[in-house]
Amino acid sequence: MGDFSAEQIYRHATYSTVKAWRERKVRYRLEGSRCQDCGSLYFPHRAVCPGCDGRNLEPCELKPYGTVHEVYRHLNPAQVVMGLQELHPRVVALVQLDEGPCVLTDLVEVEPDEVRVGLRVRAEMRKLRRESNSNWMYGYKFVPAAGEGA
Repeated sequence: MGDFSAEQIYRHATYSTVKAWRERKVRYRLEGSRCQDCGSLYFPHRAVCPGCDGRNLEPCELKPYGTVHEVYRHLNPAQVVMGLQELHPRVVALVQLDEGPCVLTDLVEVEPDEVRVGLRVRAEMRKLRRESNSNWMYGYKFVPAAGEGA
């Protein structure tokens, strides 16, 4: 009928449930890896140590407490187009965990103006989104620690 090689193929991007299953330890338990050769700690889990190129890494569960190292406030472009600028922007922060690794994460249950560098936070489980098979995907977001874990 025609030359199909010139047609563009459009694919819907969906988050694979298989990928979600493989990432469950990182998403649910803040699991990283510790190099047995040089002692470095990494998050998420790695197979090879970037510091010493060693492959002697073992899984290590990290504590859910940390400190805000950097703050990013992001206003959804759809809010601007629809005239909803008064809605809260999404607050994303670089959190340095107490053991050392940094995590890029959402901050919730806090006013955007109250977020500052040095704020103590802790991880909590939250609903993230629906999977393609209608199951809820859970993961961690960080909330102010209010004196805990200090």
